[in-house]
Amino acid sequence: MTNYDIIVVGAGTGGTVTSAALANKGFKVALMDRKPKEKIGIKVCGDATSTDHFRRIKDVINIKPPHGDEIRQYVKGAWLISPDQKVKFELIEENTTGVLIDRFKLGMRMLEDAINYGAEFHENSMVKEPIIQKDQVIGVKYRGSDNNLHEMTARVIVDASGIGAVLRTKLDPEKTFMDINLQDKDVCNCYREVRDLETEIESPGFIRIKFDQELCPGGYLWEFPRGPNSMNAGLGVMRINQLNPHQQFNLYLKRKEKLYRNSKVIHGGAWRVPLRRPQDNLVWNGFVLVGDAGTQVKPTDGGGIGISIQAGAMAGKAITNALEYDDVSIKSLWPYNVEFMAKIASVNAPLALMKDFVIPLPSSVINHIFHKKIVEGDELLYGNASGQVSEGILKLLQRAWRGRRILGTLLKFRTVLNKMSQARDLYNSFPESPDDFMIWRATIKNLYGEN
Repeated sequence: MTNYDIIVVGAGTGGTVTSAALANKGFKVALMDRKPKEKIGIKVCGDATSTDHFRRIKDVINIKPPHGDEIRQYVKGAWLISPDQKVKFELIEENTTGVLIDRFKLGMRMLEDAINYGAEFHENSMVKEPIIQKDQVIGVKYRGSDNNLHEMTARVIVDASGIGAVLRTKLDPEKTFMDINLQDKDVCNCYREVRDLETEIESPGFIRIKFDQELCPGGYLWEFPRGPNSMNAGLGVMRINQLNPHQQFNLYLKRKEKLYRNSKVIHGGAWRVPLRRPQDNLVWNGFVLVGDAGTQVKPTDGGGIGISIQAGAMAGKAITNALEYDDVSIKSLWPYNVEFMAKIASVNAPLALMKDFVIPLPSSVINHIFHKKIVEGDELLYGNASGQVSEGILKLLQRAWRGRRILGTLLKFRTVLNKMSQARDLYNSFPESPDDFMIWRATIKNLYGEN
């Protein structure tokens, strides 16, 4: 006998979607979070997403996209700005609805959606570790609001606890094929503030992304308008550089004193983002990963809201089928792996190779690429959205005369693009059965230089 059919750890976007999808099927779902209910949705985040993600999960669970006061600003496009601030690429993606959300309001509403579908919410529940029996996760140990340790069991346990991955990191990687720790090069330390401004923002429909390897090495600085007089601004630095992102952000504020003079800090905080490909395997016996716990983000910009929403729906579908067949083995849950890898990882995972290439580039090289327009703005947009370069390697290298000072860098880029193409093919051909997984994994680890 178990307490629940499913336990979902973490009430973020991925956890709430997973819970709603399963509770809607009539399963008994426990949704656990370490926060009290009134603080769900409070998270340090860029708060940018697209309403399209909610449309894509309608066949699994109907959750309304952000609307009303959950939307702070509709996003028309993006400005990519060179390190010397002299060149700006304006990117406009057609046929998509980008929004800056009020993360707290959307998070609270999505939690209520999950509860209304039938999930039981357990607040102030600090999950400590999984309960494992005969190579299967059967429950969790947690510290409740009474400060005592408790146990809860279920047929399937979902780790949607964020980058901390409180359950994944307690499992045996030799059995689960999941990484316990993330490499320093794959973690971005970020700091962000939401500020109300006295100054009116120019073109608030455009988000700003600025590259500066001295200020935020390996990462970037963002300014996302939340309307004409409010800004979500922050930066990320790769953990390998051992810089304090809060201190680096304060340096930037001094440069932009005119914009931020007399501004009021509404919320500030630091957090970490995984910038790598997803976990090679997202399931084990009675166990599933969703969201940052499964490193399901876009490696080039850290975007994870939309990915976690879609992953939650995919996980809900696979878990439903497994429970209906009364088989929660890794083999029965495997279809979640197959769908996620083909539909999402095939696009995003190759970008981890791009990220690793860009991290060591000095600002002088990035400035040269911007000034000479070696890579056009529409190619950057297409590449970040699709995981590939639109016009191919040959045309890119035909432009090399414009960047002959950095020809060596471009030749290395050609190798990266070849590897990205190979990665895309590998994710599109992810094995249909765990029986063939080890050969695939050895190939992917070799491609990413991890052997």
